[in-house]
Amino acid sequence: MMLDRSTVPPIPEDRAFTVDQLTPQDYAAVCGFLTDRLRELVAGGQEAAARALDEAASLRTDTLGPNFQWEADYPHEPVPDNWLTDRLSYWNQLVILLWAGWHDADGYDHDRWRLVSSPAPQKEKAGAAAPFDPAAHVRGSEGFAEWKERAGRQGDALREEFLSRAVRRPEEADEAPLTWRADKVVVYGSVLAHSGLPRTPENENLWRGTAADALSVLAAGESVRRTILAGRAEHIHQGLMLGTTWSEIAEALGRTTDQVRAELRYWADENPYLYYRADRRVPVAALLDLGDDETVPAPEGGR
Repeated sequence: MMLDRSTVPPIPEDRAFTVDQLTPQDYAAVCGFLTDRLRELVAGGQEAAARALDEAASLRTDTLGPNFQWEADYPHEPVPDNWLTDRLSYWNQLVILLWAGWHDADGYDHDRWRLVSSPAPQKEKAGAAAPFDPAAHVRGSEGFAEWKERAGRQGDALREEFLSRAVRRPEEADEAPLTWRADKVVVYGSVLAHSGLPRTPENENLWRGTAADALSVLAAGESVRRTILAGRAEHIHQGLMLGTTWSEIAEALGRTTDQVRAELRYWADENPYLYYRADRRVPVAALLDLGDDETVPAPEGGR
């Protein structure tokens, strides 16, 4: 069941309220408020909901805690820019979570617990490294050059645009070739592993995965999964018609023969024209009746 988000008012946002204005006290107050709300859920018999929300919040607080603690321990030191970037991302995620559930609850600080923005950019120092551009990294990668060489010049601009574009729903990737979608999962999936690496002067410009990158991997991966599943039943059908057995197909898929039979039966029922262009010598019902190690009888006189 999908929740009706139309009843939740938009989160207040003031572009003048920037991430560098947040304090350890703001973070401590948010954590205290969250702890009290989770206790209320548990006391009200909603322990499962409290556990789920706690897990969701922990993904943010586990990063924000050390981030704000550094400022508390060294109050006279400027917060590093990369720490502010993390703080902005995880603070806004935490605020969205709290706002959705408790924006009208007693104790919610509407003045401080709101979305923050980045400080106004300062003039770059001479010789400073240019900001990292993920899209340029993808286009300049060795793998991307190989894809372009294999495909020639046709479609290069479309491929570049797709690989550098954020994808938030499977439908946004469905029209791209399957190989492009797989490449997107591989490229952006690899940089997500960088997000947990400690920041050092040597890897300051390392491409680190973002929330948008995670969504692109999930959405493109789901699009790939749906495409493969949609064609798999036809491949099962074709394999049987070419002489494979249910046991061999089950082994290839890492499933049981009963599970594979159920999949073919489901797709045949849901998609009556699925096998329109496939070999129709033996109806699906007869294939389902074959023993695990039986094969389709050879046609008389050959094909």
